[in-house]
Amino acid sequence: MQKTFYIISFLLVLGVGSVRSQIDTDRMTIIGRNALYFEDYILAIQYFNQIIKAKPFLAEPYFYRALGKYYLEDFNGALNDCNEALKRNPYLVDAYNLRGILYQKLNKPEASVTDFKQGLKVDPLNVNLLINLGIAYIQTEQYDKAIETYSDVLKLSPNLIRAYLNRGLAKFSAQDTSGALEDFSKAIDVNPYIPDGYVNRSMIQYYKSDFEGALSDINEAIKLRPDESSFYMNRAIIRYQLDDLRGAMADFDKFVAMEPRNALGYNNRGILRAEIGDLDGAIEDFSRVLALREDDLPTLYYRAMLYKEKGEFEKALSDFNIVADAYPDFAPVYYNRAEVKQALGQFESAQLDYNTAMKLEMDRRNEIDQNAADALAANDQNNSGQKSKIPKRKATKKEGDRNIRNYNKIAVLDDFGTDQVEQLTPNTLRGKIQNRNIAIDLQRPYGITFFPGDTLVHRVRYFKKEVEELSNSFLFSHPLEISNATIEPDRDTSAEIFKTIADLDKKIDSVSSIDEKIIYLMERGLLYLDVLNLNNAIDNFNQVIELRPNYFLGYFARAFTRFRMEETLKELNRQKQAADQSLIMTNKDNDELGKQTRMTYEMIITDLQKVAEINPNFEFAWFNLGYFNSLLKNFDKAVKNYTKAIEENNEFAEAYFNRGLIRIYQGKKTEGTLDLSKAGELGVFEAYSVIKRYGSYEIDLEKEKER
Repeated sequence: MQKTFYIISFLLVLGVGSVRSQIDTDRMTIIGRNALYFEDYILAIQYFNQIIKAKPFLAEPYFYRALGKYYLEDFNGALNDCNEALKRNPYLVDAYNLRGILYQKLNKPEASVTDFKQGLKVDPLNVNLLINLGIAYIQTEQYDKAIETYSDVLKLSPNLIRAYLNRGLAKFSAQDTSGALEDFSKAIDVNPYIPDGYVNRSMIQYYKSDFEGALSDINEAIKLRPDESSFYMNRAIIRYQLDDLRGAMADFDKFVAMEPRNALGYNNRGILRAEIGDLDGAIEDFSRVLALREDDLPTLYYRAMLYKEKGEFEKALSDFNIVADAYPDFAPVYYNRAEVKQALGQFESAQLDYNTAMKLEMDRRNEIDQNAADALAANDQNNSGQKSKIPKRKATKKEGDRNIRNYNKIAVLDDFGTDQVEQLTPNTLRGKIQNRNIAIDLQRPYGITFFPGDTLVHRVRYFKKEVEELSNSFLFSHPLEISNATIEPDRDTSAEIFKTIADLDKKIDSVSSIDEKIIYLMERGLLYLDVLNLNNAIDNFNQVIELRPNYFLGYFARAFTRFRMEETLKELNRQKQAADQSLIMTNKDNDELGKQTRMTYEMIITDLQKVAEINPNFEFAWFNLGYFNSLLKNFDKAVKNYTKAIEENNEFAEAYFNRGLIRIYQGKKTEGTLDLSKAGELGVFEAYSVIKRYGSYEIDLEKEKER
């Protein structure tokens, strides 16, 4: 995302070194950089993974992989790769620049200053480093140094708009509004077709209460970038100050239409609806806010006030009760709840609330510093004869303000910023996939199948020697694979399957060798599994296990078949419920899992434990154990299972993903984020969405220095 003021700059310098010793590595580097250019970050990371494997001594592949992770907002993963790049080449300027930006994202501006300065030692005239150093100075409130830095940039590049915009921000932060206006106006003069200058100048005019000037500038910004939602929010607030309530409402409507999951839009529109008497509309908006941000107690309090005004006292009481529990020292909630209880005939309880409110209010007044009150009165008297020509702004609050006393104030975007929503292409893995609304679930268990589903082009398929040897001895034409996704065979393939099953029936009846019989039974069982004849599949695997009790693939296949059987039963139940809406499923154990399901999972775990006992190096048994222990809420066991799977295969992407999810669920956000970062690096693209929503970017700078 781009902040109008905090304009982060770094160029993807395609000429950062080059790898010349092998043609294939050169070509993979070019393809990887092209993938970065076309925003296919997942694919780019996979290419750089291969280069790093082949030539781990090179710095550039680590840098480019860090760049891909940065765009996917995996900041910890990107930071680790920058560290590796700089270990190998301490003169790689772009790595210092990127790592400095990462420290800014991780709220470590002091560390970013150090990196930008280190990069400037190598390349003193690097404009990108200077721009970002100035941002770091602003973040650390060293405004004079920021202004000086941007002045140096403008000597090198007199028409660089970013330098004017950022210097304007530094001046504004240093209370030099005139200087800020001058810089923003200069940015507009240099290029009047970029909206950022108009937006920033509009902000200054807003805070100077020049609302007409602010409106004129924000209108220009909207003409230049009509698809930027935050501009409409800004204009709505300006129109609100000008008492153009109809225009403000239209802009709030536009903002909500563009960002239907942004609570701020509903909150502000709800407050405005309440002001103009549209109580039902306001309540609807506040309910939407609470659906998106359930801990927003000021909004809950305002909704309670509106319910009370409408005479819906039961609903009002329910909301007031929650607010009173959270704010036991907030007198107005007791006053209002007393009135509601009075209306409901709860006279004794209403009197108690009224008494509580009176006591709280008296205590609050007694705590007021009389000297401060006198000083304020004197100040008012001194200024009474000086009527300012500047109109007074209506009271507003910051976007993140949760003060219960500001419940009825319109919220202004923090820093009057202009966060941009990324434009995403549907049904593709390109772009900033971390911004997608992806359903988060554990990666599913693995089984053996002739028909593996699409596991994405960016993810390697897993290979096991025992599975390949078994596949080579089969009659069926399709190869056997280990996968956690399957597809249904088409009609022609199904006909081939049943013909093969018929041939296997004859061979099983006539064969005398136990080894051959086991192979035929395994093939027939797996074919039955792929056509969902699950009872017959189980029967075949049972026969295999009877013939050879230490054959681990028999147990593994039976466990997976039981899982497919349970999934099929669940789907049938869902369809049955959809067909008969009056059906209510009950659970006698008062548990999320039904008794039968729990028994099935325990049987599956027993089979998988047998697999792990016979072949402890078979990572898929450990992975599946982790999955089913997770479903049974045995999370500590699940983490151990996934850890064991990773020990057996340190590139097991799905194991990192599932372990990361569980660790985050357990509150171990830093460890979980590192696991998800590794999963994303190895190709599980959903990991980046989880990192953005739930991950932790906490880092230990001392540990970073040790690296």
